[in-house]
Amino acid sequence: MKKFTLLLVCVLTTFSLFANGDADKYKKAPFAEDSKYEKAMKANLGKMKTAKTKADLQAVANQFERIASAEKSKWLPNYYAAYTYIRMTNFAKDNTAKDQLLDKAKTLLETATKLAPNNSEVVALEAYLALTRLSVDPMARGREYSGAVFAKAGKAKALNPKNPRPYFLEGILKMNMPPAFGGGKDQACPLFKTAAKNFEGFQPKTELMPNWGKETNAKMMKRAECQ
Repeated sequence: MKKFTLLLVCVLTTFSLFANGDADKYKKAPFAEDSKYEKAMKANLGKMKTAKTKADLQAVANQFERIASAEKSKWLPNYYAAYTYIRMTNFAKDNTAKDQLLDKAKTLLETATKLAPNNSEVVALEAYLALTRLSVDPMARGREYSGAVFAKAGKAKALNPKNPRPYFLEGILKMNMPPAFGGGKDQACPLFKTAAKNFEGFQPKTELMPNWGKETNAKMMKRAECQ
C-alpha cells in the first residue's frame, strides 16, 4: 500500500475525444439547443484532453460547471467536472488540499447521480473517487475506502457488464493490496484482462460519453506482467 499513491498517477487517463470550436461564447447564456450544448462540451473535452497543469484543469472544471448550470437536466457536465477535480489531486500540495478537491468532486457526482440514477459510468466514477480518497492516506483509509471501491465497482459491473472502467479500477486496487488480503498481480491481471477485452469492444453511444482508460489499462497490464 505504500506505493499506492505513486501507482495511482498512472490512472490519469487520456480521452479519445476530439473537439472543435470556442466554448467561451457558451459561458453566459443557457443553451438554446442541443447543438450548442454539444459544441461547448466537445470544446471543453478537447481542452481536458490536453490539460497539463492544475490551472488548465481548473479552467476545464469551471467550464463544465458553467455548462451544468445552464443545462440542469444533463448529467455529463457534472460527471466531467467531478472527473476533472479528481485529476487535480495530483497537483495538490498536501492531503488537506486533496480532500477539498475530492469533496468538490463528490458534490458534483451526487448531482450526476440524481440526474442519471443507476448509471454504470457514474457509479464507476464513484469508484474512482473512492480509490483516490484511499490514495491520500492508504494506511489510515485502506479498510474504509477499499470496501467502497469494491462496492461501487461491483455495482457498476452489474449495471453494465461490458463497461471496462470498473474492472480497470478494481484491478488497480487489487494490484496494490497485499496477497494476504486477496491482492497482488495474480489477482489484478484477470481484471485488467477483462477490462482490455471490454475496451476492445466498447463503443460510446455518442462523442460526449465517457471513453477513458484503455491506454492506462494497457500500461497497468504491462506493470503487472500479465500474460
